[in-house]
Amino acid sequence: MSESVTPREIFSYSSTVKIAYERHGRGPVPVVFLHGFAAALTTWHDLVPFIPEESYTLYLLDLKGFGFSSKPRDRRYTMEEQAAIVTAFLEGMGLSNVVLAGHSLGGGIALLTYLQARGEGKANLVGRLVLIAPAAYPQRLPRIMRWLRTPLLGWGILHLLPLRFMVRYTLEHVFYDHKVITEERIARYMTCFGRRRIGYVFITTCRQLVPERYAHLPDRYPTIAVPTLIIWGEHDRIIRPRHGEKLRAAIPGSQLKIISGCGHIPHEERPEETYGTMEGFILGTMQ
Repeated sequence: MSESVTPREIFSYSSTVKIAYERHGRGPVPVVFLHGFAAALTTWHDLVPFIPEESYTLYLLDLKGFGFSSKPRDRRYTMEEQAAIVTAFLEGMGLSNVVLAGHSLGGGIALLTYLQARGEGKANLVGRLVLIAPAAYPQRLPRIMRWLRTPLLGWGILHLLPLRFMVRYTLEHVFYDHKVITEERIARYMTCFGRRRIGYVFITTCRQLVPERYAHLPDRYPTIAVPTLIIWGEHDRIIRPRHGEKLRAAIPGSQLKIISGCGHIPHEERPEETYGTMEGFILGTMQ
């Protein structure tokens, strides 16, 4: 694993919200990546080296409040807010027919971005979806997220526990192969977890992730009219692979790939296999 040296760029969504992103490659196919909860754009750095820069232009976004993006205390960290920002980014960058790829919470945001854009007559923004263990169906939140949304307990976890302990505990629950939990990876996540105001962002996001609020979304999945690839780790303990089967059945013509020997983050744990699954689909050769 090696970290990217690509300089971060900034997209101004508003006077108080600046979105950090990286751009990789110079190819004709635009791919926009959205990370999951408690992560940042750096989660895609294991995947980037496998993607030919002459074929793709990659945009790795830090969602609002995460990584190096703004963390305003405005209490607006819903999936709807994040999806609106992604849509504004696509429009502001003059992008269309993009491959929109999202992981976990970012996968749910990718779905919502597409559905909202289509409802607003902007269906041309997204041409394909790549959903990696997406938060697509209401479920009980993972234990750490339930703890974070609990008054006082969430504050105590983020302010009293040693940062390294908290990061390692989290990674041990999301990776199946613990050999990938290297000191370099821990340091990467410590950077994400250690930013100023990140505690406010984590707690506010968890409190606004009310499963019942999104119970209606699955009713709209059969209306998804773009090619969709779903990727899941065989041993995902955060969002179970059965959700992938359910999503494949709901989205017309979608494809599901289960990656063996893998947990919740295939693009970090099995990056080469993850890209191999994505490559033909992105280029439109998988039917």
